[in-house]
Amino acid sequence: MSPRTKILLLAAACLLPHGASAQAPAPAPSPIGVWRGTSLCRVRPSPCKDEIVVYRITRVNATDSLSIDARKIVNGQEEEMGVIGCRFAAPGAQLTCTMPNGVWRFAVRGDSLVGELRSPNNTKYRDVNTARSH
Repeated sequence: MSPRTKILLLAAACLLPHGASAQAPAPAPSPIGVWRGTSLCRVRPSPCKDEIVVYRITRVNATDSLSIDARKIVNGQEEEMGVIGCRFAAPGAQLTCTMPNGVWRFAVRGDSLVGELRSPNNTKYRDVNTARSH
């Protein structure tokens, strides 16, 4: 092979996309941020009411510890519902928040956070569907 051919082959190899031979795995979606959407009751009759919600999710000390500052919209204004502690599992982008009255489970899917609240007897109490707020 001539020196000129070797240079042309080397130049062609440099022009190939870097990911052509092996691609790095995409990072897991992050739940950190502000999410807005709906929280709908699934148990009727009950004191539960359908709500427009805002969740502010922030990191706590440990890498897998998060907190959700949950609020509902009433007459156009945010009202506090409380702050709950959660654990985030990057594989599968799953967020789990355990409380005395049940367990919240959320999944991050791109710019959507979807989840549910199940009562201690495993009854689905709420469905949540939110979008990342920019």
